[in-house]
Amino acid sequence: MMNNSIKYGNSIIEYDLDFSERKTLGIKVHPDKSVRVTAPMDTDEEKIKRKILSKAAWILKQQDFFLSFHPITPPRKYVSGETHLYLGRQYRLKLIEASKESVKLSAGYIIVSLRDKTNKSRVKRLLRSWYKTKAELHFNKLFSENVHIAESLTEESPSLKYRWMEKRWGSCDRNGTILLNLELIKAPKVCIEYVIIHEICHLAHLNHSSAFYELLGRLYPNWRETKDKLERLMV
Repeated sequence: MMNNSIKYGNSIIEYDLDFSERKTLGIKVHPDKSVRVTAPMDTDEEKIKRKILSKAAWILKQQDFFLSFHPITPPRKYVSGETHLYLGRQYRLKLIEASKESVKLSAGYIIVSLRDKTNKSRVKRLLRSWYKTKAELHFNKLFSENVHIAESLTEESPSLKYRWMEKRWGSCDRNGTILLNLELIKAPKVCIEYVIIHEICHLAHLNHSSAFYELLGRLYPNWRETKDKLERLMV
């Protein structure tokens, strides 16, 4: 199997290429967003690339679909010196033993003060609580700045909720409730805004159909570049 890539607009599509005795060329996008191309033996490389380019829009839509269900967050050790994201920037974690617990940003560090800095579970809880507080502030502000978009899509007023989730960045239900993953507070504001608008579009289309992407493209023309930015930063 060979690893390859091809450029489509501002996106790079990486794919694994395999040859078999099959008669037609097949393209499959897996839930981890990997792309596998299986081609008949001795198929010309240029023909393969042309086929991939003809399916590029579909491939990227499939990857976007899977991305919405698979935020990737590497395991954290919660030790001093480890890097943690906040609004798209990397900060080093600094643990300080102190009688009073607190979390604050200072000079490129997220400083966590607590009685026992070897207590990783307590560091994690303090840090997640701090992230949640920041998320409430920024999510609500970005939602209020973009909720007017919903006026042309539904008569109902959408509402915003948020919690820690493992399987998606956000969701929207039939009642107009938009749910955001608190993990998004680690992404740049523009990426948070993209997810909000993505979910607002689901008020009109509770799917990832071509009509959904047409609406998303009209409301947020740079959605693909922003999605790519989110994907690059949050791995």
